[in-house]
Amino acid sequence: MTPTKPGEPIPVVIDCDPGIDDALALYLAFASPELDVLAVSAVAGNVGLERAADNAARLLDHLGVPADVPLYAGAEGPLAGSERVPDEPVHGPGGLGGVVLAEAAREIAPGHAADALAGLLRDRPGEITVIALGPLTTIATMLRRHADVADAIGELVIMGGAVFTQGNVTPAAEFNFHADPEAAHEVLSAGLPVRLVGLDVTRAALVPAEVADVLAASPRPVGEAGRMLAHLAGRYAERFGVRAAPVHDALAVAAVVRPGLLEYTAGSAAVERVGELTRGAVVADVRGVTGRPATTRFATGVDADAFVRMLYTRISRYTAGRPVIDTSLEESA
Repeated sequence: MTPTKPGEPIPVVIDCDPGIDDALALYLAFASPELDVLAVSAVAGNVGLERAADNAARLLDHLGVPADVPLYAGAEGPLAGSERVPDEPVHGPGGLGGVVLAEAAREIAPGHAADALAGLLRDRPGEITVIALGPLTTIATMLRRHADVADAIGELVIMGGAVFTQGNVTPAAEFNFHADPEAAHEVLSAGLPVRLVGLDVTRAALVPAEVADVLAASPRPVGEAGRMLAHLAGRYAERFGVRAAPVHDALAVAAVVRPGLLEYTAGSAAVERVGELTRGAVVADVRGVTGRPATTRFATGVDADAFVRMLYTRISRYTAGRPVIDTSLEESA
Protein backbone atom coordinates (compact mmCIF):
# COMPACT_ATOMS: atom_id res chain seq x y z
CA MET A 1 0.00 0.00 0.00
CA THR A 2 1.26 3.48 -0.90
CA PRO A 3 0.62 5.54 2.25
CA THR A 4 -0.90 8.98 2.02
CA LYS A 5 1.14 11.85 3.36
CA PRO A 6 0.34 12.97 6.92
CA GLY A 7 -2.70 15.19 6.89
CA GLU A 8 -3.84 14.11 3.44
CA PRO A 9 -7.21 12.36 3.14
CA ILE A 10 -7.27 8.66 2.33
CA PRO A 11 -8.61 8.01 -1.19
CA VAL A 12 -11.43 5.45 -1.00
CA VAL A 13 -14.12 3.88 -3.14
CA ILE A 14 -17.23 2.50 -1.46
CA ASP A 15 -19.19 -0.50 -2.74
CA CYS A 16 -22.54 -0.72 -0.94
CA ASP A 17 -26.09 -2.08 -1.00
CA PRO A 18 -28.21 0.55 0.81
CA GLY A 19 -29.70 -0.65 3.32
CA ILE A 20 -29.88 1.41 6.48
CA ASP A 21 -26.40 0.68 7.80
CA ASP A 22 -24.98 1.43 4.34
CA ALA A 23 -26.82 4.75 4.42
CA LEU A 24 -25.28 5.60 7.78
CA ALA A 25 -21.89 4.52 6.45
CA LEU A 26 -22.28 7.03 3.61
CA TYR A 27 -23.28 9.74 6.10
CA LEU A 28 -20.13 8.99 8.08
CA ALA A 29 -17.85 8.78 5.05
CA PHE A 30 -18.91 12.15 3.65
CA ALA A 31 -18.76 13.73 7.12
CA SER A 32 -15.15 12.62 7.55
CA PRO A 33 -12.42 14.93 6.26
CA GLU A 34 -9.98 12.03 6.67
CA LEU A 35 -11.51 10.40 3.57
CA ASP A 36 -11.56 11.40 -0.09
CA VAL A 37 -14.42 9.40 -1.60
CA LEU A 38 -13.58 8.97 -5.28
CA ALA A 39 -16.61 6.90 -6.27
CA VAL A 40 -19.55 4.93 -4.93
CA SER A 41 -20.92 1.72 -6.42
CA ALA A 42 -24.12 -0.19 -5.75
CA VAL A 43 -24.47 -3.97 -5.57
CA ALA A 44 -27.48 -6.22 -5.00
CA GLY A 45 -27.67 -7.28 -1.37
CA ASN A 46 -29.93 -5.79 1.28
CA VAL A 47 -32.15 -4.82 -1.65
CA GLY A 48 -32.06 -5.56 -5.37
CA LEU A 49 -29.61 -3.73 -7.61
CA GLU A 50 -32.09 -1.24 -9.03
CA ARG A 51 -33.27 -0.24 -5.56
CA ALA A 52 -29.71 -0.19 -4.18
CA ALA A 53 -28.54 2.14 -6.95
CA ASP A 54 -31.59 4.38 -6.57
CA ASN A 55 -31.16 4.54 -2.79
CA ALA A 56 -27.48 5.37 -3.21
CA ALA A 57 -28.28 8.14 -5.70
CA ARG A 58 -30.93 9.62 -3.41
CA LEU A 59 -28.57 9.47 -0.44
CA LEU A 60 -25.72 11.18 -2.30
CA ASP A 61 -28.04 13.98 -3.40
CA HIS A 62 -29.55 14.21 0.09
CA LEU A 63 -26.07 14.69 1.52
CA GLY A 64 -25.13 17.29 -1.07
CA VAL A 65 -22.35 15.18 -2.54
CA PRO A 66 -21.03 16.87 -5.70
CA ALA A 67 -21.97 15.34 -9.02
CA ASP A 68 -18.31 14.75 -9.85
CA VAL A 69 -18.34 11.83 -7.39
CA PRO A 70 -19.64 9.11 -9.72
CA LEU A 71 -22.12 6.40 -8.80
CA TYR A 72 -21.87 3.07 -10.62
CA ALA A 73 -24.12 0.02 -10.68
CA GLY A 74 -22.52 -3.39 -10.22
CA ALA A 75 -23.61 -6.99 -9.82
CA GLU A 76 -27.29 -7.92 -9.94
CA GLY A 77 -26.96 -11.21 -8.09
CA PRO A 78 -24.58 -13.90 -6.82
CA LEU A 79 -21.68 -15.19 -8.92
CA ALA A 80 -23.14 -18.68 -9.08
CA GLY A 81 -26.37 -17.39 -10.60
CA SER A 82 -28.50 -18.35 -7.60
CA GLU A 83 -31.32 -16.13 -6.38
CA ARG A 84 -30.53 -13.09 -4.27
CA VAL A 85 -30.96 -13.63 -0.53
CA PRO A 86 -33.61 -11.06 0.50
CA ASP A 87 -32.98 -8.76 3.46
CA GLU A 88 -35.82 -6.27 3.03
CA PRO A 89 -37.63 -7.34 6.24
CA VAL A 90 -34.72 -6.00 8.29
CA HIS A 91 -34.38 -2.70 6.44
CA GLY A 92 -38.05 -1.90 6.03
CA PRO A 93 -39.99 -0.36 3.16
CA GLY A 94 -37.68 0.83 0.39
CA GLY A 95 -34.64 -0.44 2.25
CA LEU A 96 -34.23 2.72 4.35
CA GLY A 97 -36.59 2.00 7.22
CA GLY A 98 -39.53 3.67 5.52
CA VAL A 99 -37.64 6.97 5.16
CA VAL A 100 -38.43 8.40 1.73
CA LEU A 101 -35.76 10.66 0.26
CA ALA A 102 -36.34 12.99 -2.67
CA GLU A 103 -35.95 11.53 -6.14
CA ALA A 104 -32.35 11.79 -7.25
CA ALA A 105 -31.20 14.27 -9.87
CA ARG A 106 -27.89 12.49 -10.45
CA GLU A 107 -27.69 9.68 -12.96
CA ILE A 108 -25.96 6.34 -12.66
CA ALA A 109 -22.62 6.55 -14.48
CA PRO A 110 -22.31 4.31 -17.56
CA GLY A 111 -20.51 0.98 -17.43
CA HIS A 112 -20.32 -1.84 -14.91
CA ALA A 113 -18.93 -0.92 -11.51
CA ALA A 114 -16.37 -3.74 -11.74
CA ASP A 115 -14.78 -2.11 -14.78
CA ALA A 116 -15.04 1.43 -13.44
CA LEU A 117 -13.43 0.56 -10.11
CA ALA A 118 -10.65 -1.31 -11.91
CA GLY A 119 -9.92 1.82 -13.92
CA LEU A 120 -9.70 3.97 -10.80
CA LEU A 121 -7.36 1.50 -9.13
CA ARG A 122 -5.08 1.34 -12.17
CA ASP A 123 -4.85 5.12 -12.25
CA ARG A 124 -3.60 5.24 -8.64
CA PRO A 125 -1.87 1.93 -7.93
CA GLY A 126 -1.43 1.14 -4.27
CA GLU A 127 -3.16 4.30 -3.09
CA ILE A 128 -6.88 3.52 -2.93
CA THR A 129 -8.68 1.75 -0.10
CA VAL A 130 -11.71 -0.22 -1.27
CA ILE A 131 -14.48 -0.27 1.35
CA ALA A 132 -16.87 -3.16 0.59
CA LEU A 133 -20.13 -2.99 2.54
CA GLY A 134 -22.32 -5.49 0.68
CA PRO A 135 -21.96 -8.93 -0.86
CA LEU A 136 -18.59 -9.16 -2.58
CA THR A 137 -20.00 -9.97 -6.02
CA THR A 138 -18.83 -6.80 -7.76
CA ILE A 139 -15.37 -7.01 -6.18
CA ALA A 140 -15.01 -10.65 -7.24
CA THR A 141 -16.22 -9.78 -10.73
CA MET A 142 -13.59 -7.04 -10.93
CA LEU A 143 -10.84 -9.49 -9.97
CA ARG A 144 -12.09 -12.02 -12.53
CA ARG A 145 -12.20 -9.48 -15.35
CA HIS A 146 -9.11 -7.49 -14.37
CA ALA A 147 -6.72 -9.80 -12.51
CA ASP A 148 -3.95 -7.21 -12.71
CA VAL A 149 -5.76 -4.77 -10.43
CA ALA A 150 -5.27 -7.05 -7.43
CA ASP A 151 -1.80 -5.57 -7.07
CA ALA A 152 -3.20 -2.04 -7.39
CA ILE A 153 -5.51 -2.26 -4.36
CA GLY A 154 -4.02 -0.38 -1.44
CA GLU A 155 -6.23 -2.12 1.09
CA LEU A 156 -9.62 -3.84 1.08
CA VAL A 157 -11.78 -3.18 4.14
CA ILE A 158 -14.75 -5.55 4.20
CA MET A 159 -17.83 -5.53 6.36
CA GLY A 160 -18.65 -9.21 6.46
CA GLY A 161 -18.31 -12.51 8.18
CA ALA A 162 -18.83 -14.02 11.59
CA VAL A 163 -15.34 -15.20 12.45
CA PHE A 164 -15.29 -16.20 16.11
CA THR A 165 -19.00 -15.70 16.76
CA GLN A 166 -22.37 -16.85 15.42
CA GLY A 167 -23.85 -15.58 12.19
CA ASN A 168 -27.00 -13.53 11.72
CA VAL A 169 -28.59 -15.46 8.85
CA THR A 170 -27.59 -18.94 9.95
CA PRO A 171 -25.67 -19.96 13.07
CA ALA A 172 -22.54 -20.01 10.92
CA ALA A 173 -22.93 -17.21 8.36
CA GLU A 174 -23.24 -13.43 8.29
CA PHE A 175 -25.54 -11.90 5.65
CA ASN A 176 -23.02 -10.50 3.15
CA PHE A 177 -21.04 -13.74 2.96
CA HIS A 178 -24.16 -15.89 3.00
CA ALA A 179 -25.54 -13.85 0.10
CA ASP A 180 -22.60 -14.80 -2.14
CA PRO A 181 -20.18 -17.30 -0.57
CA GLU A 182 -18.41 -17.91 -3.88
CA ALA A 183 -17.58 -14.23 -4.26
CA ALA A 184 -16.47 -13.93 -0.65
CA HIS A 185 -14.19 -16.94 -0.99
CA GLU A 186 -12.60 -15.71 -4.22
CA VAL A 187 -11.88 -12.30 -2.73
CA LEU A 188 -10.52 -13.55 0.58
CA SER A 189 -8.34 -16.20 -1.05
CA ALA A 190 -6.81 -13.75 -3.55
CA GLY A 191 -3.97 -12.73 -1.24
CA LEU A 192 -5.13 -9.12 -0.96
CA PRO A 193 -4.38 -6.95 2.08
CA VAL A 194 -7.72 -7.25 3.87
CA ARG A 195 -9.25 -5.98 7.07
CA LEU A 196 -12.38 -7.95 7.92
CA VAL A 197 -14.86 -6.06 10.09
CA GLY A 198 -17.42 -8.70 11.01
CA LEU A 199 -20.14 -9.44 13.52
CA ASP A 200 -17.48 -10.09 16.16
CA VAL A 201 -17.13 -6.32 16.55
CA THR A 202 -20.26 -4.82 15.01
CA ARG A 203 -22.45 -6.51 17.62
CA ALA A 204 -20.25 -5.03 20.33
CA ALA A 205 -20.71 -1.47 19.04
CA LEU A 206 -24.47 -0.93 19.22
CA VAL A 207 -25.81 2.61 18.92
CA PRO A 208 -28.32 3.32 21.74
CA ALA A 209 -31.85 4.22 20.70
CA GLU A 210 -31.49 7.50 22.62
CA VAL A 211 -28.93 8.60 20.03
CA ALA A 212 -31.39 7.78 17.27
CA ASP A 213 -34.10 9.79 19.03
CA VAL A 214 -31.91 12.90 19.31
CA LEU A 215 -30.84 12.69 15.67
CA ALA A 216 -34.41 12.07 14.51
CA ALA A 217 -35.52 15.36 16.08
CA SER A 218 -32.95 17.29 14.02
CA PRO A 219 -33.52 19.03 10.67
CA ARG A 220 -32.48 17.46 7.39
CA PRO A 221 -30.25 15.80 6.49
CA VAL A 222 -29.63 14.68 10.08
CA GLY A 223 -33.20 13.78 10.98
CA GLU A 224 -33.47 11.15 8.28
CA ALA A 225 -30.40 9.37 9.67
CA GLY A 226 -32.02 9.33 13.10
CA ARG A 227 -35.25 7.86 11.76
CA MET A 228 -33.33 5.11 9.95
CA LEU A 229 -31.44 4.33 13.16
CA ALA A 230 -34.69 4.28 15.09
CA HIS A 231 -36.09 1.68 12.69
CA LEU A 232 -33.06 -0.57 13.24
CA ALA A 233 -33.25 -0.09 17.00
CA GLY A 234 -36.90 -1.07 16.96
CA ARG A 235 -36.19 -4.21 14.97
CA TYR A 236 -33.35 -5.12 17.33
CA ALA A 237 -35.57 -4.57 20.38
CA GLU A 238 -38.24 -6.86 18.93
CA ARG A 239 -35.76 -9.67 18.51
CA PHE A 240 -33.29 -9.21 21.36
CA GLY A 241 -35.05 -6.97 23.88
CA VAL A 242 -32.45 -4.20 23.63
CA ARG A 243 -33.28 -0.78 22.17
CA ALA A 244 -30.10 -0.26 20.21
CA ALA A 245 -29.01 -0.40 16.59
CA PRO A 246 -26.20 -2.44 15.04
CA VAL A 247 -24.71 -0.30 12.27
CA HIS A 248 -22.33 -2.84 10.77
CA ASP A 249 -21.30 -0.90 7.68
CA ALA A 250 -20.69 2.38 9.47
CA LEU A 251 -18.17 0.62 11.71
CA ALA A 252 -16.22 -0.51 8.64
CA VAL A 253 -15.99 3.11 7.47
CA ALA A 254 -14.99 4.20 10.97
CA ALA A 255 -12.19 1.63 10.88
CA VAL A 256 -10.69 3.46 7.90
CA VAL A 257 -11.21 6.90 9.41
CA ARG A 258 -9.61 5.91 12.70
CA PRO A 259 -7.43 2.78 12.36
CA GLY A 260 -6.85 2.47 16.12
CA LEU A 261 -10.56 2.06 16.82
CA LEU A 262 -10.40 -1.72 16.32
CA GLU A 263 -8.09 -4.52 17.41
CA TYR A 264 -7.07 -7.23 14.95
CA THR A 265 -5.69 -10.75 14.71
CA ALA A 266 -3.83 -11.70 11.52
CA GLY A 267 -4.37 -14.89 9.57
CA SER A 268 -5.64 -16.35 6.33
CA ALA A 269 -9.30 -16.71 5.42
CA ALA A 270 -11.53 -18.95 3.35
CA VAL A 271 -15.30 -19.15 3.01
CA GLU A 272 -17.34 -22.36 3.07
CA ARG A 273 -19.32 -22.81 -0.16
CA VAL A 274 -20.67 -26.35 0.12
CA GLY A 275 -21.65 -27.21 3.69
CA GLU A 276 -25.32 -27.86 4.29
CA LEU A 277 -25.17 -26.04 7.63
CA THR A 278 -22.09 -23.86 7.13
CA ARG A 279 -22.42 -22.28 3.68
CA GLY A 280 -21.10 -18.72 3.93
CA ALA A 281 -19.08 -19.36 7.09
CA VAL A 282 -15.63 -17.83 7.46
CA VAL A 283 -12.81 -20.27 8.12
CA ALA A 284 -10.09 -18.25 9.84
CA ASP A 285 -6.61 -19.72 10.18
CA VAL A 286 -4.78 -17.66 12.79
CA ARG A 287 -2.28 -20.41 13.68
CA GLY A 288 -0.75 -20.95 10.26
CA VAL A 289 -2.15 -24.47 9.92
CA THR A 290 -2.83 -24.13 6.19
CA GLY A 291 0.46 -22.47 5.39
CA ARG A 292 -1.34 -19.74 3.46
CA PRO A 293 -0.12 -16.13 3.80
CA ALA A 294 -1.65 -14.21 6.70
CA THR A 295 -2.95 -11.35 4.55
CA THR A 296 -6.25 -10.90 6.39
CA ARG A 297 -6.64 -9.02 9.64
CA PHE A 298 -9.75 -10.10 11.55
CA ALA A 299 -11.30 -7.43 13.78
CA THR A 300 -11.61 -8.88 17.27
CA GLY A 301 -12.11 -5.86 19.52
CA VAL A 302 -13.60 -2.38 19.30
CA ASP A 303 -13.73 0.81 21.37
CA ALA A 304 -17.51 0.92 21.21
CA ASP A 305 -17.89 4.19 23.13
CA ALA A 306 -15.47 5.98 20.82
CA PHE A 307 -17.32 4.67 17.79
CA VAL A 308 -20.71 5.82 19.05
CA ARG A 309 -19.26 9.26 19.89
CA MET A 310 -17.75 9.53 16.42
CA LEU A 311 -20.94 8.52 14.65
CA TYR A 312 -23.16 10.78 16.74
CA THR A 313 -20.84 13.79 16.62
CA ARG A 314 -20.26 13.67 12.90
CA ILE A 315 -23.84 13.00 11.86
CA SER A 316 -25.37 15.46 14.34
CA ARG A 317 -23.22 18.31 13.03
CA TYR A 318 -23.81 17.41 9.41
CA THR A 319 -24.94 19.92 6.83
CA ALA A 320 -25.28 18.96 3.19
CA GLY A 321 -22.13 19.47 1.15
CA ARG A 322 -19.00 17.88 2.63
CA PRO A 323 -19.10 19.34 6.15
CA VAL A 324 -15.98 20.36 8.02
CA ILE A 325 -15.95 18.48 11.32
CA ASP A 326 -14.03 19.47 14.44
CA THR A 327 -12.88 16.00 15.44
CA SER A 328 -11.72 17.21 18.86
CA LEU A 329 -15.39 17.36 19.85
CA GLU A 330 -15.55 13.57 19.68
CA GLU A 331 -13.47 13.17 22.82
CA SER A 332 -16.17 14.62 25.05
CA ALA A 333 -19.34 14.13 23.01
